[in-house]
This record gives sequence, C-alpha cells and structure tokens, in this order.
Amino acid sequence: MNEQPEIIIIGNGPINTELAKLIDCCPRVVRFNRCAAMPTHLGKRCTDLWLLGRGRQAQSLLTDPLVMPLEGISKVVVTDPAPNLLMQHIFKLIRRQSRLDHGDALFNQYGKGLQQERLTQQFRQSVLEYLLTLGPTIHKPYSPSSGTLAIVHYLKLFSKVHIAGFGFQGWKRHPWHLEKRYVSELIHENKVIMLD
Repeated sequence: MNEQPEIIIIGNGPINTELAKLIDCCPRVVRFNRCAAMPTHLGKRCTDLWLLGRGRQAQSLLTDPLVMPLEGISKVVVTDPAPNLLMQHIFKLIRRQSRLDHGDALFNQYGKGLQQERLTQQFRQSVLEYLLTLGPTIHKPYSPSSGTLAIVHYLKLFSKVHIAGFGFQGWKRHPWHLEKRYVSELIHENKVIMLD
C-alpha cells in the first residue's frame, strides 16, 4: 500500500491481515462495541469508539465493561438516537429490554472528559433511504449497520476512508446486500479503500 491512511474504520468481522503498525500510526481509528477483543495483529489504537445505545448488547457493555486498552481515545459515539422518555418509561414497565436506552450510562462510563456524540434519527433514516434506492430488500430493514453509518459519517470529514473487517452479515434487519453494493460503489470511486 502506497499511502498512509488518515482514518481507518475497523469492523468486527474476521481480519487475518497484519495491520497493527498501519493502525497504530493512523491519526484516526474507529472501532465498535467490543472491538473484536482487540487482537494484537490489529494494533491498540482507537480514537473513536462507537457503541450501540440500546438493548442487551448495550447493557452488557455496562455490566461487563471493556477491559482492553483503548489508546488515544478522544470521542465516543452512541449509534442510537436520543430516546423518547415516555416510551422508555413504558418499555421499562413492560420489561422490553431490547428497546431500553443505555446511551447516557455508556457516555458516563466510557466518555467522561471526551467528545460525545449521538447519531440522529434523521441521519440514520437518510442513509437507510439511500440504501433502499439500490435494490429490493430481503427482510424489512430496521436501520443500516454501525459500520456503514460510520463510513457515511466520516466521508463527510475525509475525502476517503480505509476499512477492514466488513463482512456484511449479521442481524437480518440490516440491509447487508445493499450495504455491500453501496461500499462497492465507493471502492470503485476510490472513496473507500479495503485493507483486508
């Protein structure tokens, strides 16, 4: 590879490529949730930590906190928009754990003294609406994946982003095949560079 990336977004899919040196020299490194347990071949650097704000996975980040070193972290992003407080009260009453929001607690645990940001519903919806123009869906999508949201978010700040660990599979309510098509277009336009 000829150029030093300005930003690397590391998904949680399998990555076999040795990227530690490249990642640890990169000014901006984005990781998600449990950061795929920070394997040594993917370095230690993380400047932007993206966390799910709702459901059991978000709750687990509080009850079973991250223990891996997050070197250089300066920003925490919660991917779920600010909750409707009345609906949150109802979800608590009916014990609907998957809809409970933990964003504020996550900011308190992982983002003290750091820049904090929540994605807005408008942003998430605009990305989903664009993806739906690329073809039919297999299942009714709930939202784009955090990885695709991050690519869109950082392409507003950088002319290109480097990515690794994007397998385009998982929860069926993400439109994976459309996200893969979208990223393929960005690769063709030289806005996204795959490292693995």
